[in-house]
Amino acid sequence: MFRSTTEQDEKAEFVQLYSKMAQSLAVSGVVGQNPSGLLAIQLPGVVVKPGLDPKDPETEYYVSNFLNLTLECDYVATSKAASVSDVYKLILDGKELPLIDLSSAEKEKLKLARDYLLDAGGNPSPAYVAYDDYAYRFYTAQDTLDTAQATHDNGGPPVSEAIRDAYTQASTDWQTKGHKNDIENALAVVEQLEGRDPFPYWHSLAKLYGEHTRALPNGSRFQSVTSFPLYEHWFNQDLWTPFSFDENDFLRQRRSGGTGMRGSACCCCQGGHQYFDAGLVSRSHPVGGPPSGFGPGFHLSRPVRSPRHNISDIIAAWRDASPDTEEPLPHAYSQGATKLECSFKRINIMRPWMDANVFYSRLWRWSPQSIGWGITVSTGGNVAGNHTASGVMPVLPMTALLAKDVKVSMASSPVADWTQRQLAAGKRLRYGPFILDSVASAPAGTRLSSGAPAEFQFSGAPQIFGYISTIFPECPNPDLTLPWPS
Repeated sequence: MFRSTTEQDEKAEFVQLYSKMAQSLAVSGVVGQNPSGLLAIQLPGVVVKPGLDPKDPETEYYVSNFLNLTLECDYVATSKAASVSDVYKLILDGKELPLIDLSSAEKEKLKLARDYLLDAGGNPSPAYVAYDDYAYRFYTAQDTLDTAQATHDNGGPPVSEAIRDAYTQASTDWQTKGHKNDIENALAVVEQLEGRDPFPYWHSLAKLYGEHTRALPNGSRFQSVTSFPLYEHWFNQDLWTPFSFDENDFLRQRRSGGTGMRGSACCCCQGGHQYFDAGLVSRSHPVGGPPSGFGPGFHLSRPVRSPRHNISDIIAAWRDASPDTEEPLPHAYSQGATKLECSFKRINIMRPWMDANVFYSRLWRWSPQSIGWGITVSTGGNVAGNHTASGVMPVLPMTALLAKDVKVSMASSPVADWTQRQLAAGKRLRYGPFILDSVASAPAGTRLSSGAPAEFQFSGAPQIFGYISTIFPECPNPDLTLPWPS
């Protein structure tokens, strides 16, 4: 929309915005990045209220269920029928295990690794806590460096030495103060050996799942999902990454491989008996509905791909109460007429009841008596090879992305007039994934990439605008060279 009004170019603007975000988060699918890391943008974002009581059981229920979602393997966030805990519980109850065991030496090696990672109460050891803390600081510094580098590559100012120095320091701190090598070596031992002692291992997983199942007074049960940082620290002033998107980025940003990830929006895979019946699972593991009159203020909703919102429309308005599709901006705006600015933060999703190694393990298969018999969790895939995974849970959301200080500056009066009319009419307004809720005159001195002064500035509340997920390999994928029950 910066230069052209053709649908292809309008869609390209959303794709270019996505691509810069993906480069900023090191999930573009290029050499040197994790080929299984996928950015999914939520359309539109989800406004998050600060200041809620994180110890309120209803708040915990709401947030846990929101972060328990499964997603399609798609660059636009699209939820699937099941929840992560649904699929995980199905595996816990329906797996069949190989007839193997660890040697005495292997058991001792595993014990030493576990003892280094966890204290006597099963909580993360001080070294593991430091590892997580310094890892988080490292990725924040990396995000800031990669964002600044992307801006420079697209014609913006050079990356400052302060940003480079902060990245180098964060990397050094993770290695030294965060015990990076020791923790990752211990994690590798656990990943390699734990599943080879199958019966104690799976018994501990079932116990852990039960310990982190919560109940509300009305009988609703749910698996507690937390985050790092904890909700009460989401809005702290440190560890934010500044981000911008303007005409230079639209014209020059290299496209991300993630834009080739387009999920099927289907829970079926090739072959028989592979349909995931969420109703059957819920009857096997009943969970009550939300509390009567529930609503602590998060207003969170799962990212269902709705035909109302179109990625071809970078700016659009709609009414929540109306089933009608959104109304796209009817005006073309001239080169350099807008600039998006915000700060974002990673919110790492923590599932204390789950061991994600289960989805990578080749040491289980479906029992023929299981209701999961024949279900494909994931067919496998990767961003680098443009290989879209399918299945009942092809990806696992690992990180939610929180934005604050969302601002869209404009120089075009017709565009600003139209957007103001939409807000005045009680409609919701978005720029890409970002919901905008107020307008004012742009601060003096605000300029766009063209050099033109900005006349208007729209702003939005803090909001979750996307997720970073890991694409699972083929699952289940049992090692058939091992002895199995006949």
